[in-house]
Amino acid sequence: MNNYIFTPDGTPPHENMPYYTPSAPLPPNYPGLGNGIKGLRRLSITAGLCVLGFMVLQFAVYFILVFFGLDKAYNNNELFQTAFSSVYSIICVFLPFFVVALFMDDKRRGETLLFGKPYSLWLMIIAVPAGFMFCMAGNYATNALVTVMESFGVTLSAPENLVPSSVLGQVMFVIQIAFVPALIEEFALRGVVMQPLRKYGDRFAIVMSALVFALMHGNMIQAPFAFIAGLAIGYFVIATGSIWTGVLIHFVNNLFSALLNLLNANSSLSLDTAYAAVMTVAFVLGIACCVIFAFNQKRYKLRKTEYPISATRRFFNYIFTLPMIVALAAIAYITLDYIKFGG
Repeated sequence: MNNYIFTPDGTPPHENMPYYTPSAPLPPNYPGLGNGIKGLRRLSITAGLCVLGFMVLQFAVYFILVFFGLDKAYNNNELFQTAFSSVYSIICVFLPFFVVALFMDDKRRGETLLFGKPYSLWLMIIAVPAGFMFCMAGNYATNALVTVMESFGVTLSAPENLVPSSVLGQVMFVIQIAFVPALIEEFALRGVVMQPLRKYGDRFAIVMSALVFALMHGNMIQAPFAFIAGLAIGYFVIATGSIWTGVLIHFVNNLFSALLNLLNANSSLSLDTAYAAVMTVAFVLGIACCVIFAFNQKRYKLRKTEYPISATRRFFNYIFTLPMIVALAAIAYITLDYIKFGG
């Protein structure tokens, strides 16, 4: 574990967190306020274009799949579907956000993509079970939503992947579900989207990046879970000073999901008891780690916005730009495909 010099209030130095250099509150008539709002809207436009790029690339990839007659192989061949899904994530999710990162100057790119050492290795270690616990809480919230919606005659669904039975297929399945999304989605959401928003408040940045993360899933089964998980992952990334913390939490959650799918598909044994035991351990350990984390003075304490802009005004200026509105409308349209009314 590294040794750190701390500031008088107990926080570590934050050379890689330029958006939160403590400063005196700015007055409401501060001349740079207009620039702050313009900057926020530029970030909204960038994020909206990234989401639109993600969606356009999805249609382009699907068109190529159909054009070359590969759609049947995708729907029926587990190995092809698993391998293609990994390539799909790289093209559709990684590429739009990577293009944005390319246009940043070196300094801003380094500030945004915090793939460096955490403030404390111990903080990162205890953040993983704590973050995993919140991901499991997101699962329970989703199950509750599904139950409530079904009581009103509304059925929610989500895309399903073929679960492979061969050893090679299972290895590729774990790579597709656990490794690839953990790296690509954390780069995109907790890096390119969240970090530049931090000058408008850490909490605001966490919530907005979690919202974009949830909406990109495009269905009401995964979206509530992704929002809750995104809140937790965003917090732990900022508190530990490294996106690698988010990658680890994301990976552990997705690995658990992948292994559960593989066991359910390839085993005749009932997993209910084992699942209940894992959940009990996850919540007990997660709560313990949250308590330890909260009392650790090496964690980065969330900062407020450096601009005198209300939370409501920040929200509306981020959500209501043309690219973001179009992206949200397109996502809503796609989401309707996974909602069935009337039982």
